[in-house]
Amino acid sequence: MANGQQQFTGAPGEVFNPKANGSDYFFYTHTAIQTLSSLAPTANGVFTTDADSDFYCVAFTYAASIADAPLTESTNVLPLVRVLITDSSSGKALMNNPLPLYAIAGDGKRPYRLVRPRVIGSNATVNCAFTAFVAAGTTYSDLQLVFHGYKIFR
Repeated sequence: MANGQQQFTGAPGEVFNPKANGSDYFFYTHTAIQTLSSLAPTANGVFTTDADSDFYCVAFTYAASIADAPLTESTNVLPLVRVLITDSSSGKALMNNPLPLYAIAGDGKRPYRLVRPRVIGSNATVNCAFTAFVAAGTTYSDLQLVFHGYKIFR
């Protein structure tokens, strides 16, 4: 250690190399929700993890637009949407009630990081149940919740 910082040696376990040590960065998300509005306030996004590995989730981000409008740095959307995430590998929801999406996920520059990785088992189905709480006339489109993490191959 130099100046109190850990020195990188490239040893197995310090890097993700699926050929050498059976681990890799990975991102999971559901198919984009095309319409979520006061008229159609609920939707589900579902994905299934790969059968060859467990997924260790370390952060969440979201992406959304309003009525397919182009996004810029200054027009990034803060969607008024609640989400309830359920993981079939544990049989549990990740929260006791649906939470505002902005309370558990950030934009791509500011992901919401978990204190410890959350394991989602192999071949698990993850359901993200979304409910909009928006004023009439607002329609969110291209809504996605992204799970950031890494895979440990079996």
